[in-house]
Amino acid sequence: MSQDPWAALDARRQRRHWRQWPWGWTALALSIAAWICLFALAFLVAASVGMPGDGDHAMRATRVPLFITVAFGGLVVIGCLIASVLSLRLPQRPAGGAAALALLTLLVACLALPALLP
Repeated sequence: MSQDPWAALDARRQRRHWRQWPWGWTALALSIAAWICLFALAFLVAASVGMPGDGDHAMRATRVPLFITVAFGGLVVIGCLIASVLSLRLPQRPAGGAAALALLTLLVACLALPALLP
């Protein structure tokens, strides 16, 4: 580390460049991607239902895309939560982060509602 104050300021600016990223828009895009993953999962589950008496060939054929979609959806949800918190904590576009959290809450409510009803 040099003793030059301008070099130290430049190094600190380079380390914290991620604070200027548009976290609100990122969170909103990730929440929309989570909804797209949900629709892709619904499509894959509907495609995996075969004819009665046909065995489990259709389920075996869609098993790998189902696992990939679930894993990608989980990563997207975690990324959306992190980006939403960053957008609310940092002064860049907090409305996008709040909208992303609202969409994510709606997604969780839609998934949990059938389990809560008798």
